[in-house]
Amino acid sequence: NHYDTLFLYTLLPIVFVIVVTSVYMLLSRMYNKYKESVRQETITTVFYLTFLVYPGVSQTILETYLCEEFPTADGTEIFKSALRADYRLSCEKSEQRVIALVYASIMLVVYPIGIVLLYVSFLKQYHDLILKQDSTNLNQDEKSKLKRVSFFISPYKTERYWFETYELFRKLIQTSLVAFLQDTVFPNLSPTIAMNISIVVMVLVVFINPYKKTGDFWFAFVSLVLLIPASQLSVLELSSKQITNGNYGIMGVEFGLMIVIVLVELWWQKKGKSKSGGEVKDLDRTESHTQEEFVGVVNDNLNTMEENMKLKKRNADVEDENMRLKERIKGLESMVPEDEASRDAVEVAVV
Repeated sequence: NHYDTLFLYTLLPIVFVIVVTSVYMLLSRMYNKYKESVRQETITTVFYLTFLVYPGVSQTILETYLCEEFPTADGTEIFKSALRADYRLSCEKSEQRVIALVYASIMLVVYPIGIVLLYVSFLKQYHDLILKQDSTNLNQDEKSKLKRVSFFISPYKTERYWFETYELFRKLIQTSLVAFLQDTVFPNLSPTIAMNISIVVMVLVVFINPYKKTGDFWFAFVSLVLLIPASQLSVLELSSKQITNGNYGIMGVEFGLMIVIVLVELWWQKKGKSKSGGEVKDLDRTESHTQEEFVGVVNDNLNTMEENMKLKKRNADVEDENMRLKERIKGLESMVPEDEASRDAVEVAVV
């Protein structure tokens, strides 16, 4: 039943993290030379796991709170209150229900809230280092630290390094919050609310444009476009009487408006880049930045080589001058008389 699923979905990732951490501690003691590499792989594995399980586990936890009431035939009283995710489970107060609610509350802190806070704390800890990740003056220790957060930041532009945390929050809203709205606030409007949320997040992606590669941007954009009808179907549990022509009309107008907004935003971005005179016509400038940095490094190296050649030439000139001075000193020494009386006479004459 749902409670078994809740325990299974929430405990398995925790057990996996414990096992991975134990393996890391064991390997780091056995092979101290590879401690940093093992640590990096452990952190990456844990974050991959949290990213994969976050939407599904969070939705399972939140579904524990959602109940559905079934009235009697005359509608005067509630016949039964059952869990929406599993009608076999009653929402009436019982020991099993209380234990499930307490456990779900604890896991609510661990997963939907805890994972987001974990991401935020890591990004805050490495904030200054992330902002200078494109610098060519990073030492080995800084490069190793950057690898620990590469999972978060690698697909995104430097100034949009926080976007992965936003993505987690977006998934939580689109998978779970709509279900709450369906049961609590204006249930008949839940499909429209779901569509509005999908439109907002899609426009945000176009406006922010956080991805380094154009291919990543279009993949995310198309996924969000496809998510609009999918988000409606996932919450469209209305009876045929509740589905009206007006409802369809509102959704159709909103969908068309969304397409217009996105196309205008894309046109505006392209127009702004053409006016700025930039050479890059793509949605990102990562490649041009990389080329500029490469050219800058090459020029710096050429200047350094030129300075080194000048320095070598000056050193060679100094060596030649030293040789000439040594030869003159030897010539002067050969002119000095050997007997003491003659040397004294020379010194008196020099004075």
